[in-house]
This record gives sequence, C-alpha cells and structure tokens, in this order.
Amino acid sequence: MDALNWSQNKEKREREALERHKELSRMFREDRFAFERERKRLIEEVINSTDDPCQRKRLRELQDKWNRRMKGAGSRHNRFVLAQTFFWEHVREVWQPALQEAHQSLDRWKD
Repeated sequence: MDALNWSQNKEKREREALERHKELSRMFREDRFAFERERKRLIEEVINSTDDPCQRKRLRELQDKWNRRMKGAGSRHNRFVLAQTFFWEHVREVWQPALQEAHQSLDRWKD
C-alpha cells in the first residue's frame, strides 16, 4: 500500500478499529466466554495469515508461551504487571542485543 492510500484510509481504519474495540469491550463485560472465543479466533486469524509455515509455527509457540505465562496471573493487575515484565524482558534479551550488534556493524563499516 503506498503512502497516499495509507493516509487516505487512516480515518476509516481508525473508525473501524474503535468500533471493533467497542464491541470487544462490550463482549468482555457481558459475556467472557464469547470474548475469549473471539480473542482466540482473532489470534488464529493472524497466525494463519502468514504463508511461511516456519513463521506460523513460531507464532503459535509464542502465543502458547504467552498463554501459559498469563494463565496463573490471578487478577487484572497481575496480568498487567506480567505483560510489562515480559515486554521489558524482551527488550533486554532480544532488542537490546540486536541494536548493539547493528551498532557494532555500523562502527566497523564506518572505519
């Protein structure tokens, strides 16, 4: 999608996303079972949208790991704290080393 179409469709995408969020929020409050079923369906839709079987397998493994870790949270607050912890753990263990490696590569190239 080119930049012009991306900008023109932004308002429509935002409207659709807000409407989808509103529906999921209502579902979460009124029928947790239906919410969980829809959440799982949306996750499967994203995972199945990739053509690469290796990437699909990796996405499934990541989702399974996330589900296992969040299962014992116990409360909303604990889920939030766990999500933050997982995020910063990923930054420290994956993003930071990758950025350092890229920086070192650029430094070698500069010389």
